[in-house]
Amino acid sequence: MRPLRAAWLLLWALLCALPAGAAPVEVSPERDLVVRYSVDKPFDDVVFELNFAITDHNFRITGRNSIGAGLRDRGYKDFPDVEVIHFCSLELAREVLLLDPGFVAHMPCRVTVHVEKGRTVVSLIKLPLDSADSRVNDFARRMNATLTEIVEFAVGM
Repeated sequence: MRPLRAAWLLLWALLCALPAGAAPVEVSPERDLVVRYSVDKPFDDVVFELNFAITDHNFRITGRNSIGAGLRDRGYKDFPDVEVIHFCSLELAREVLLLDPGFVAHMPCRVTVHVEKGRTVVSLIKLPLDSADSRVNDFARRMNATLTEIVEFAVGM
C-alpha cells in the first residue's frame, strides 16, 4: 500500500472511531487504545509543545507526516492541518525487545494532531495491555503513563 494512502486510512480510522468532544475522553483505560483531547490552543502551538515534551522525556522524533500541508501543496487549498508524529526511545525499545520482540510492532509511539471545527485535536495512541506476559503489560502501563504526560503537557492540562 502506498505510504500516503496508508496514512490516510489510519487517519480516517482514527477520526471515524472517536466521538467528538471538548475534553479528554477515556472510556476504558484497559481497552481503549486511542485517547482524544480537544483544545482551544492553536495547532502550531500544540505541535511545538508536543515536540518539546517528547524530547524532554528522552524520546527522539523518528518521523513526521505533515498530511494537511502535503495535501494543500497538491492543490487542496482548504484542507485542514493534520500532523502525525512518530517518536521512540532506543533504551525503552531495547527493554521491550528483551521481554517480547513481537511487541515492538506497537512502536514507534505516535500522536496525531488535527484541526476540527476550529479546535485542535490530539489523539494519543496508547500501547495495548492485553499481553499474556504481565511484564509486557507493566511496560505498556508505564509507557502509557509517560505518553499521557507528554500529551497533557502539550494540551495544557
